[in-house]
Amino acid sequence: MTRAIIPDWTRRAAIGGLAAGAGVGFAGLGLDGAAAEPPPEVRKIRTILDEGTPVLCWAPQYLAIEFLRMEGFDEIELIRFDGTNNAKALAKNAADIAVPLATDIAFETDRGGQIKLLAGLHVGCVEVFANDSVRSITDLKGARLLSDTEEGDPRRFLSAVLAYVGLDPERDVEWVYAPTSDWMSLFANGDVDVVRAFPPMTYDLHEKGIGHVIMNTTRDDPWRHFYCCMIAARDEFVQKYPIATKRALRAFAKAQQACSNDKEGSARRLVELGATDRLDYAQRVVEEVPYGAWREYDPTASLRFFALRLREAGFIEASPAALVDRVADTSFWSQLRTELKT
Repeated sequence: MTRAIIPDWTRRAAIGGLAAGAGVGFAGLGLDGAAAEPPPEVRKIRTILDEGTPVLCWAPQYLAIEFLRMEGFDEIELIRFDGTNNAKALAKNAADIAVPLATDIAFETDRGGQIKLLAGLHVGCVEVFANDSVRSITDLKGARLLSDTEEGDPRRFLSAVLAYVGLDPERDVEWVYAPTSDWMSLFANGDVDVVRAFPPMTYDLHEKGIGHVIMNTTRDDPWRHFYCCMIAARDEFVQKYPIATKRALRAFAKAQQACSNDKEGSARRLVELGATDRLDYAQRVVEEVPYGAWREYDPTASLRFFALRLREAGFIEASPAALVDRVADTSFWSQLRTELKT
């Protein structure tokens, strides 16, 4: 894990603030509701950026940096968490607010991590690719599946899928472990049969014509009805700093709105921030990922759904209902749904 107040690829955002992104049409996404609130109890906040290639579907997290400044956070520390997941960073007190996967939240909190689920980031974004030996998501028995580690999120997510279609993640498939940097070559060379991918890897696979999609969580039932990526915070941060929590969540919500309402400007800003050097990829992610769905679905239902799948797969012990009762605090999200009407 490394720390930097502003990494190189976001330095232009730090220097110029929101003004540096003047080309982005963030009209109506200023302080409005925040102006009537007291300032945050703490002016420093820590959030997470990927080590290496950013997960492009987390676009609102990158854009939120500028909105966090507008919400009164004078010091934004960007944590690059290497070799683990965002939920674990929150559980280890390495960050205050971040975008973990629903499966990560369920797994880490079942192990005692003190994390609060605040809201959903978006539904969709995950695609499962297979070679010609696998015809569909129900045809995975005997397949070789990729993960980074035995307890990594790729294995947890794919295990949840396997459990949902009635397969045993321990006995019915073979797991192959490798760094994510090797996944493209392993899959292209036929060393594995199945890989789960996010943008921009999904776009690379499509562009190169490698494999075919057997599951798309943006389109396929039941996955398209549940948030894959969530917004969560340290439990202690939420308890000690409720005003700061709401302001930070508002920054993320406004970034979601920007991705939904100003696709062209948001795509251009993602390139300026260095999240990708390909404008076509940035445009594709804001067009295809339903960021506007943050106000449509219940984040607690999503956590419950994935917790049930992980329990079926043997990854967690807590009942989904008990886990949701302990972990979820959607009161801030409910307030912002009313406040941010456009």
